[in-house]
This record gives sequence, C-alpha cells and structure tokens, in this order.
Amino acid sequence: MMLLEQSESLKITEKIISEIYDSTSILATDPEIYKLDSLKANNSGTVRAYEKHTYRISYLVEKEAVYILRVRYARKEPLEY
Repeated sequence: MMLLEQSESLKITEKIISEIYDSTSILATDPEIYKLDSLKANNSGTVRAYEKHTYRISYLVEKEAVYILRVRYARKEPLEY
C-alpha cells in the first residue's frame, strides 16, 4: 500500500512539474501577458510573475529572450528579491 501511495504521489508531482513547464510556452510569443512582479525590488518593468498550481513563477523579459528567474511555492510568506 505504501508503494502505491508513493507511486501516485510521484505521478502527481510529475504532472504538476510538466504543467508548470508547459505554462511557460506562451512567454515565447507573448512575454508581457502577465503582470509586473510586485515582489521584485526596484523592478524596472522587465520582471513579471504569475501563479500556477500554487507556485509563483517569476521571469525576466529581455529583447531577445525570456528567462525564468525562480519558481517558488506561493503559500509561504512572500519574499522580496
């Protein structure tokens, strides 16, 4: 029974990771779809963020590329960075 629970837990974890990863594909064509990251200190307007499955994804928009800066569990106390 314990093995089944671990297996199911791993499947759920893999699904969440996959969905978070897939959610970033829109950034290639529409990087400004999400709001500016309010937790980024001195944000010059290039750092944006969104939530997916209680995870907060922060990313940097540059002229030639979009960089994922961090993925953080969103239920914790938010930290500025």
